[in-house]
This record gives sequence, C-alpha cells and structure tokens, in this order.
Amino acid sequence: MTAQAVRLVRCADCGRLDTPGRIVCAGCLSMRLEEHLAAGEGTVATFTTIRRAPARFRDEAPYDIVVVDLDCGVRVTGRLHRESPPAAMGGRVHATDGDAAGLVFCLER
Repeated sequence: MTAQAVRLVRCADCGRLDTPGRIVCAGCLSMRLEEHLAAGEGTVATFTTIRRAPARFRDEAPYDIVVVDLDCGVRVTGRLHRESPPAAMGGRVHATDGDAAGLVFCLER
C-alpha cells in the first residue's frame, strides 16, 4: 500500500499546522486557515483495540484505533487498516486512505 497525503489546515499568519475542522488558529487566533496536504507518515503514539464497535463498524470489529504523531508535527487519530501488521507503540505508519469515517493507517513492515 502506498502512502497518501493527509488533509490538514495551515494558518496563513503564523504557519501553524492543525487538524481540519477548526475555524481559528489555536496558536494566534487568526481566521485565515488554508487547506494543506502533508505527508501521511508518522509514528504510533498509542493505540487501542475496539472489540464492541458502534453499529456502523460492527462488522469490522475487532479493529485498532491509532493515535499518530505525523512527521510534520501534528497528532491525528485513525483506524489501522485490516491488512496491516498488528499495532505497536513507536511503530512507523503511513496513511493508506481517508474515508467518511476518518484516516486509515498501515504499519510499515
């Protein structure tokens, strides 16, 4: 699986990167946020296994949710791809895609 870019926002005033969905910069409170694509590669900070999933994901359980520190300095949350090796803290991951439910990562072998 090849790495995909991750959609973030960058403040036009101070340059801070952050996750989408914000309307003001958390650093300088500017409202001038612009869409930014960053490399979807990083390190697993922590993870958890979901065994009793919400109805929408019930057929996929059990699955892992990972918190990833992207190399660009932003922390994001996503699911681990079903075909990925098992989650491991400190493991290198790359984004494989993003869907309506969020980012999907794969642990590098």
